[in-house]
Amino acid sequence: MLDTIWQDLRYGCRGLARNPGFSLVALLIVAIGIASATTIFSFVDAVLLKPLPYENADRIVRMLERRPTGVTSWISTPAYLDWQANNTVFEQMAAQQAGLVTMTGSTDAVPLRVGRVTASYFDVFGVQASLGRTFADEESTPGKEHVVVLSDALWRRQFGSDPRIVGTTISLDAEPYTVIGVMPGDSAFDRGAAQIWQPLAFRPVQLNWDYRWLNASFARLKPGVSLQQARAQMEAIGRRIAADNPASNRAWSVIVERYADSIVGPQLRTSLLALAAAVAGLVLICCSNLASLVLVRAVTRQPEVAVRAALGASRRRLVQQLFIEQTLLTSTGCLLGITGAYAAITWLTNAVPRDMFPSEAVVQLDARVVAFAVAVSLVTGILFGLTPALRASSLHLAGAMRERGATPSAARRQLLDALVVGEVAVAFILLCGSALLIRSFVGLINVNTGFETQNVLTMSLPVPGFPPGSHYASPEEFKTYLRTIEASIDAIPGVQHTAVTNALPLTACCLYGLSMQVEHRPAVDRANRGGGFFKVVTPSYFAALRLTLRRGRFLDARDIGGGVPAIVINERLANRYFPREDPVGQHILNPEILPGKTRRGPDISWEIVGVVANEKIDALNDDTSSVVYASYEQSPVYFANLVVRATVAPDGLERAIRKTLFDINKSQAVLDVRTLERLKSTSAASSSMQTVLMSTFSAVAVALAAIGMYGVLAYSVTLRRREIGIRAALGASSSRLLRAVLGQGLLVTSLGVAIGLAGTTALAPLLSAVLYDVQPRDPSLLLLATTILTLVALLASIVPARRAANVDPIVVLRGD
Repeated sequence: MLDTIWQDLRYGCRGLARNPGFSLVALLIVAIGIASATTIFSFVDAVLLKPLPYENADRIVRMLERRPTGVTSWISTPAYLDWQANNTVFEQMAAQQAGLVTMTGSTDAVPLRVGRVTASYFDVFGVQASLGRTFADEESTPGKEHVVVLSDALWRRQFGSDPRIVGTTISLDAEPYTVIGVMPGDSAFDRGAAQIWQPLAFRPVQLNWDYRWLNASFARLKPGVSLQQARAQMEAIGRRIAADNPASNRAWSVIVERYADSIVGPQLRTSLLALAAAVAGLVLICCSNLASLVLVRAVTRQPEVAVRAALGASRRRLVQQLFIEQTLLTSTGCLLGITGAYAAITWLTNAVPRDMFPSEAVVQLDARVVAFAVAVSLVTGILFGLTPALRASSLHLAGAMRERGATPSAARRQLLDALVVGEVAVAFILLCGSALLIRSFVGLINVNTGFETQNVLTMSLPVPGFPPGSHYASPEEFKTYLRTIEASIDAIPGVQHTAVTNALPLTACCLYGLSMQVEHRPAVDRANRGGGFFKVVTPSYFAALRLTLRRGRFLDARDIGGGVPAIVINERLANRYFPREDPVGQHILNPEILPGKTRRGPDISWEIVGVVANEKIDALNDDTSSVVYASYEQSPVYFANLVVRATVAPDGLERAIRKTLFDINKSQAVLDVRTLERLKSTSAASSSMQTVLMSTFSAVAVALAAIGMYGVLAYSVTLRRREIGIRAALGASSSRLLRAVLGQGLLVTSLGVAIGLAGTTALAPLLSAVLYDVQPRDPSLLLLATTILTLVALLASIVPARRAANVDPIVVLRGD
């Protein structure tokens, strides 16, 4: 048996070498299909399928407060403490608050992203330190919280992997902290946002129901407790809290969701499933093309197989020989596909922003992904190797010889046409999907952001202390510091405008929620107020971003502490709350933001002095956010981001700006130095990557459909040469023969487009979650896809049609 297998392997290699055209095309088709499927499966597996890298990860949940509108919200300290004290469904519960700290020492100030967590945080996730330990319960009490745990990446980069780091002291925001542990490397804790962790110790001043500052709460279900039971109990606790605290919590509730579900948003899930569906379609086209090739080759080898059978070859031996040949082809294509997948995965993981995926998701060509690729190749090999082998092995010499030179049977032609119809239908669906994404992406990057992005440099200036700014003696000291920064950077050659804001455009960081009430209108309790965002800026912010003034004036030097509180609002807020009146001169009430405090003050009556065009607040697709702008002079907050408009290339100013900041304050860290153009590109990154991938898949699908159509028509013309020669001899003109073949190509294209149109109509709405300002059933895009595939069909049909039109009947009949 081994001898015969070895013999068949050698014969298969020789056979494939004798037909390089068939072999190369088949290898390319298999490689494309497996590489595409494996690449996307690696992302789907890492994000959606693979279990989280925690012990009993299905028992970990995340909790947030929920507004009466259904929108989730951060958590107040009393709410979290009430949940913790009164639940009976969780083993452990922990709270988290993210922020920034500045590490100082022998080197420059280093900004670090910190996770402030309660002591049981690491227990919830079941992860222990690789060096030292994590937090003890007593370290979550005020006065004992000056200990830290380092991420493995920070330990290696800043401390040279010093094994004696545990027990040493580092300076964070000018205060000493003892390092008690290092988290394990190559873990979700090493890839997450936090670089260092501190204990979260609650103080009496933070026990305010209406100040929601905790980012999330995490818990681990007790054994035997279901998610539904936990939700029922927490909702009951939420209703009680709402009843006991109507001013801050009326109609508020609690949302409990599995942690695995919370880290994958609906847009990411839809994007991955859409790409997976696109790859499935591409694999179907590859399989259809491969089937066409194998069937065509099986027909051409009928005489060979029949002769081998007549000379005594058993059916088992014929099946074995043909199957091994096809398996050899598929295995080689699989190796090429896995190699291509490795390159594609490497490129995509480097090109995609890391924060696009959860930190728990590790996209790599691991054993699961390789097993998937091998499974796909095995199915392909069995389906397209065994079936033709069984069919070919059942032929007889006489029947095979009688078919030689005859017109192919209608059943065979219909099978091949059906394969092409399927290819065109799938290609049409992919083409429409990519067209939708392209139009969405083009609309996204060309959207009116409300500001000019050219020649603007941005950077974050972390403010030390927890809460931020607690190291400043007073807000006046901080305001003086900001004035010094603005004046000093304005003096740098090439700088046109310098501004400071608590929140940069196209980022959600550090925005304050707006809890507004229009003055002299029916009162609304704070628990049910909304409105959008409260943004604090220096007056030069409007000039630095070149925001467009619609009414009134911008903030200016008149808006100082002690003066009439003044704000500028965007058009969206004006249209929402003042649809039929001039908002300038009107007043709104909003709670005072107390700098450095984790609570809000009493309502302040703010006078609207101007209306500006809508600025994209947290993303390019933000079409809903309302915002008010107040000045640092009248509402100081301890968050600072620098916006510098330049008359030269802004990147060239970074060194001078850093030096200026260092001269003002040697402890001032600088974080996330980016141009506004780059911020815009980052906001569109996920849409860009999805558009590129879908467009690539659709282009390959159209090309493969064209190849399949050309192959089937060329094969049909070759086998029908005798019939075509007879028609020509009986008077059929060249133009009529040309039209006959072109008509066949257009017919299968029309059928494929019709089926694809039905599929697109049914599936297009599923993309609505990832589209921006595009109708999922756009008629112009459907017409464009139809036109492209019709032109492709004509191009694929023209060569076989001309070959049929140029058939010489005398040569054909003499050859017969």
